[in-house]
Amino acid sequence: MKTRIWNHIIFKLALMVIAASSVVFGFVLTYSYTFSKEMILKDAERRARYLALSVARRIEQEFRSVEKAPLGLKAFLENPNSDLSNLDSFIKRTVRDYPEVFGVAVGFDEWSYNKETPLYLSYYYRKNDKLMYESLTPETEDYFREDWYHIPKVLDRPCWIEPYYEQSAGGLLMTSYSMPFYHVNPDGSQGAFRGIISADISLEWLTKLVSSITTVRDSQFFIISDSGRFVTHPRSEYIMRETLFSVAENFNDTKLRELGRAMLKEGSGLTVIDQSPLFPNGAILAHAQIPSPKWSLAAVYSKGALLEDIQRLHQETLILSVLGILLMLVPSYLVARSIAKPLRKMAAAARKIKQGELDIDLSDIKARDEVGELAESLTEMSQGLKERDFIRDTFGRYLTKEVVSSILESKDGLKLGGEQREISVMMSDLRGFTALTSNMAPEDVIKFLNRYLGSMIDILIEYRGTIDEIIGDGILAFFGAPQDLDDHPSRAVACALTMQNAMEHINALNEAEGLPHLEMGVAINTGAVVVGNIGSEKRSKYGAVGAQVNFTGRMESFTTGGQVLVSQSTYDKLGDKLEIKNTLSVEMKGVVGKVNLYQVTGIRGEHPVKLNDRCYKFKDLDNPLSVCFFGMDSKIIDETSRKGSIVQLSPTGAVMKTADPINQWEDLRMSLCDEAYDGFGDMYGKVISVINDEGYALATIRFTSVAPQIYKVFRNTLAADNS
Repeated sequence: MKTRIWNHIIFKLALMVIAASSVVFGFVLTYSYTFSKEMILKDAERRARYLALSVARRIEQEFRSVEKAPLGLKAFLENPNSDLSNLDSFIKRTVRDYPEVFGVAVGFDEWSYNKETPLYLSYYYRKNDKLMYESLTPETEDYFREDWYHIPKVLDRPCWIEPYYEQSAGGLLMTSYSMPFYHVNPDGSQGAFRGIISADISLEWLTKLVSSITTVRDSQFFIISDSGRFVTHPRSEYIMRETLFSVAENFNDTKLRELGRAMLKEGSGLTVIDQSPLFPNGAILAHAQIPSPKWSLAAVYSKGALLEDIQRLHQETLILSVLGILLMLVPSYLVARSIAKPLRKMAAAARKIKQGELDIDLSDIKARDEVGELAESLTEMSQGLKERDFIRDTFGRYLTKEVVSSILESKDGLKLGGEQREISVMMSDLRGFTALTSNMAPEDVIKFLNRYLGSMIDILIEYRGTIDEIIGDGILAFFGAPQDLDDHPSRAVACALTMQNAMEHINALNEAEGLPHLEMGVAINTGAVVVGNIGSEKRSKYGAVGAQVNFTGRMESFTTGGQVLVSQSTYDKLGDKLEIKNTLSVEMKGVVGKVNLYQVTGIRGEHPVKLNDRCYKFKDLDNPLSVCFFGMDSKIIDETSRKGSIVQLSPTGAVMKTADPINQWEDLRMSLCDEAYDGFGDMYGKVISVINDEGYALATIRFTSVAPQIYKVFRNTLAADNS
């Protein structure tokens, strides 16, 4: 047996002599291929730079012409001697004179049109080669909150608006150039803000232009806005749905993230990608800035397509060389096949195991030597991995992936005990969930709750959070254990903001099924706790304990629906990465002195997320709504009934006038007192502020949950008030 093995070794050494004769030829072939490859790629880089710059300049000229459209209207509106009765004809003429413009709107600020007209909006646009007109309607009275009006007003300068799909125009992708106009003082200086002129432009021409550019095979072009969102892309599913950064995050592609940052800066540049999930054959990306509206264009050349011809020639030459060598190896192959066959089969089995395919069959390998032992070892290893995957998949439903890995991969994975570690603790809770679901069937409650928890848990896993407990509608999670995460504060905040944004989709599904509207509060605190296996030898869990966990729970009680509050320690860790809307100074049970809590609306840096704007202005009610309300303490309802009336209302809150006592941060259960609303259900909220005035109190309330029928009443009331 040993002699035979040695003979095989000697035979293989003889083959090395044959292989050595191919080294010189291989060197020449490799050098020729490398030189040709470099020349082709350098030429492609030059062409890509030129093409990106020239197309960007062409697009910029189109946008610059649109920027001229509002100038005449601005001069007309800022002329004190202008007759506003001619405004509509002036707008119509502007649309007609600028064929690249889809439509022009002029919206006046409140009472800025004249003393008799509080609001005025005029809009001319193209439809089927005709000019159409729209004026102010009850549905358009909220144009103050539209991006085309609000953003240039706040910035106090003309600006391009983020692209959007306009449904009234058949779902066209559009953008707008908005310009403020002002009153003119007697001395000729600029006076107070008066309104906005907005010129709309369809981006259909831009998509056609980019798609019509042809260079080499598999080349492509795409354009991103100043927020990184795709305006054009060969993959239609990316347009307005993805950003360059979200795609990079999906593919975990650092090169794409670097490209996104480079494209959003001024100027032009070049990025070479050897291989990535999005560009498996490599790519040359030249990008150029479109100064107005601060978009960026990228020309993408596929390295695989560029090198296709030289690779084909190289392959043909290589094939001929290999055929010549094979003629020398045919006799050797016949001798070595008996050895190579089982080794090849075991190699294939090893590849299957690597790819997660654990069903292998090596039973036909009967050798009683090292080859047979290796086959037996591979079979035993696949069986062991099967058992391990079964355990991982089973317990993964009850524990996070990190915790399961810690148990399976560490000999002390189940050992009771812990360690002190700095982590970021998150606690979330639904507002009024218990009361809202008290009359629902058990199966509906489970469906209702699982929809919410399923979405939240997916987000927590995405940000590598460890779920400590799920208590009904509440979630306790932490970041930074069992795996060390240096960025655990930013992950926790980004995760919380993403969870809040996901509530919009959840509530849309609930509303479609006639289920209650839900609101969630989230609190985050960073500090030292003890983490580890807690419990007994018969039953234990991986969790966190300590004063910082309890402190997070007290923080969460101060949150209102849609809020993310962070502690002072978390704020100190992240600093200027956070976008802060408000700072709360509160007294907390068990804590000496006042505590600062920060309401976060966004985070910058390695995990950028911005909270969707869900703020609404209060509307004065001509006919206040009578309400009965009860105080709540830890979901226990006070039996003492109090009365008040809603004098101001928004979709997310109200201002209530009451002669009964009411306190800031008090949780309330409310119902409409009118008999017409019997059986409509309840609403829940938290008192944000209280103003006492002449025996009455005006309490600002943020709704945490509202019964579906009452939610309809509120919407009808706001609509009637607007009309």
